[in-house]
Amino acid sequence: MKTISNPVLPIVIGVLAACLYLVGLALDMFWLKLLTKPWPVLMLAGAVWLHASSGTGRLIAWGLLAGAIGDVCLALPNAFLPGMIAFAIGHGLYVAAFAKWSRRPALPLLIPIILFAATGLWLMLPGAGPMTLPLIVYVFVIGAMIWRAAACAENETRDVLLRWGPLAGAVLFGFSDFLIGIHRFAHPMPGAAFAIILTYWAGQTLFAATAIRSENSAASKNTF
Repeated sequence: MKTISNPVLPIVIGVLAACLYLVGLALDMFWLKLLTKPWPVLMLAGAVWLHASSGTGRLIAWGLLAGAIGDVCLALPNAFLPGMIAFAIGHGLYVAAFAKWSRRPALPLLIPIILFAATGLWLMLPGAGPMTLPLIVYVFVIGAMIWRAAACAENETRDVLLRWGPLAGAVLFGFSDFLIGIHRFAHPMPGAAFAIILTYWAGQTLFAATAIRSENSAASKNTF
């Protein structure tokens, strides 16, 4: 039987780093933001990996790790494109994980997602310039991630987290990215950084919590 290590330490480190990052954000301290930003999501990745006994759990952990790399890139002055690439890889890993959790086609759910993506592109593309193609690709990838997360909500399970956690996390993550895109390509929004990081952390936390619940549920079934 797989022994699951205690995830308390990674959670404490992640919460402490998040608090320090918010202090750095409030005081505009570049080095404090740079040093602390990746740790909350990196610790989520560690907590998921401690529970991972299947390929699906590891996909979520790798997706979180890609997000932590993206965090570092976005904290640097001239690394926005590498950050987009890192997050796109993370979304691709989430798509693969969510597709394992639910294989339902969920085609009607594509309609609101397409409307959301089209609205975002309509607002952002006029100011995207040389980032136009990467932006279109990124919006397509995150749209696919939200779609597969929404398909999980069609699963017939009484576990609220397993059913709704992926969708709630994807919506929060998508909203965070939407704010980043509007702030960068359309209209700067003072103070948006707090909403961006908090919704992003909430989304990633829901992904991690759902993965841990899924792994624990699978382990419990295998015990009997």
